[in-house]
Amino acid sequence: MEERERRIKIELAREQGTLKPEDLSGHRARISGAFHQARKRSNPGESSMSATMLRLGIFLFLTIFIIAFLEFGRPALYSLILVVPFYLYLKFKSK
Repeated sequence: MEERERRIKIELAREQGTLKPEDLSGHRARISGAFHQARKRSNPGESSMSATMLRLGIFLFLTIFIIAFLEFGRPALYSLILVVPFYLYLKFKSK
């Protein structure tokens, strides 16, 4: 029970920013603190927004392709087969 209270006090002090490095004892507490600091610094909103935009782009592309395929048939499929390699060539050529 005392050990648990000590860990809770250390965690509260760490969150408030009043914890000194010598207050932490053992490797476990230092590693936990390092992960806690990294989690504070990272911004998960940016990566989730990027993933959402990528999913939206793929969804829109597939929707437009399906509509074009239903409207024009095989020519839409053939144009896709021609356009995708050209796009990939231009994308990787600049790198």
